[in-house]
Amino acid sequence: MKKAIYILCGLCFLCGCSLKEQVVSNSTRDTYYRNEIQVRTGLSGCYTQVRDIICNSGYWQMTECATDLISMSVSNQYNANCDVSPSRPGVAATVWSKGYTGVMRCNEMIDVLEESEYFTREQKLPWIAEAKVLRALYYYLLTSTFGDVPFYTEAVTEQNRARIASLPRMSAKDTRDYLIDEMMEYLLPYSMGGRQALPLQRTYENPSKAYIGAAVGLMVAGKMCLWNERYTDAIKIFGQLEAIYGDYRTVKSKYDFAKDYPITDVRWREKNVKESILEVGNLVEEYGLAIKGTIASYCTPARTTVTSDDEEESASQASDIYNGIKIPELGAYARTYTAAIPTSYYYTRVLPYSSKDIRNGEYSNGRTEPAGGSGNLAWRWQGEGYVKSRMLTEKKGIYWFNKPSNSQPDGSVDKPYGNNQPWLGDKFWCFGMYNNQDGNNYKVFRYAGVLLNLAEAHLMNGDMETACDYLNIVRNRAGLDELSPENVNNSREALMEEIRMECARELFGEFQRKFDLVRWGIWYERTLMYNEGKYIKGYILPCHEYWPIPAEQVTYSGNNLDNNAYKGIL
Repeated sequence: MKKAIYILCGLCFLCGCSLKEQVVSNSTRDTYYRNEIQVRTGLSGCYTQVRDIICNSGYWQMTECATDLISMSVSNQYNANCDVSPSRPGVAATVWSKGYTGVMRCNEMIDVLEESEYFTREQKLPWIAEAKVLRALYYYLLTSTFGDVPFYTEAVTEQNRARIASLPRMSAKDTRDYLIDEMMEYLLPYSMGGRQALPLQRTYENPSKAYIGAAVGLMVAGKMCLWNERYTDAIKIFGQLEAIYGDYRTVKSKYDFAKDYPITDVRWREKNVKESILEVGNLVEEYGLAIKGTIASYCTPARTTVTSDDEEESASQASDIYNGIKIPELGAYARTYTAAIPTSYYYTRVLPYSSKDIRNGEYSNGRTEPAGGSGNLAWRWQGEGYVKSRMLTEKKGIYWFNKPSNSQPDGSVDKPYGNNQPWLGDKFWCFGMYNNQDGNNYKVFRYAGVLLNLAEAHLMNGDMETACDYLNIVRNRAGLDELSPENVNNSREALMEEIRMECARELFGEFQRKFDLVRWGIWYERTLMYNEGKYIKGYILPCHEYWPIPAEQVTYSGNNLDNNAYKGIL
């Protein structure tokens, strides 16, 4: 049997550990992985790095705040500002170390299972497939973040460790092609020549909602097909997700999509919902376990500190006043950071206040009742109005953020003031949050994204009618009018721009925007034009479409890795 080499916190060349780290365990695999419980324990070790990457606020800032839709104006938020370089790689260090730790563990599990004599081939197949899906997900995150990266699929041993440590960048396209073909082999049904190694079911239907199964593998493979312009394969792969989650184009009515998958479930506080393909969960238990992210602290309106008039009380009290509105559901103890805010491009052109799109905000467009949407933006909110920490009225009403003194409790004001920029909406808020302990589930892949990807793939294959069909399923749920090729003068580029805009509305804040803009070849120009962060314009360069490999990893590789796009940038 081969020996498995486990290094503290992963391999030194993958995880940024010192070359002096000692081997923690080099016991042979003969003594373990003899029953299903032990196998599941090993597979569980392959999962943890997914959360470590996605729940890192720097990852969200890289994928969403360094784009055309959301901006930040905080000098030390390097990922949002594109203030990164090989010597200061920002979240790239985490994506690299955790991503390759995940790859290493998946490779090890696959090798263990393939060599195991304790299980039949039928028993091993779904476990091997699960590890391969996880490996594909890690490589998706790595290639989307860095572009060309080292690619290997073998278990690390004493004999091959030095060679693997010296691998250079390899073609991201070739890496994706390999993984697409592997996912098609393992996940497609028998009728399509696949091995159907995992149940073709929604993530929601698995007893373990954290399970990364066939749906995630199909989503990753389909996204990789779009990167590699394999549009026919993308349609085939996404078509399997359509079979799992529902065919609302030819079998069901497009109106059933809103009934089967309520748009209110899009909000991050709604956990393990039917539409989700991949959610990454946070858990906060009072006086107990706390596994948490912090993204909600960047997305919530600024909490006001209330000064007490009672000299016997402390100088400041807990407050549930947020930018001039008393919002009890947010609680009195949330910690709010300098917020990420939507760009004016987003709230004036993509999703303006007057839009009938119910994703806009619960009280946008003069509504006096909640829209029942996803809550992308927060223009107004129902609560009690305050001015300079003093109560304006005890009457509960709908008030404008920023301008509470001019608000009308009856909702009669039907358009925003010129300087009234909305906050990010309650899609991202964590009700009852204590300090910065965000207990939401972060939604990474949803079925609506599949429908939009199908629209793109069909358009790229020249079928504008079918592209509009898929686009309209998503638009219909949001309350928007349908589009036809005639509405865009039968222009392929104009319809592609409508798909991009719909992705901006539907997938807002969901860790996809930068990757999509890079894939479309427009990240730099769009971000430079529309991002209004105070610092980003001083740093952003075309090379930032991919984050740099950390300089120490280049050194560990014997300089076989490179950051040629960052030459001259320390």
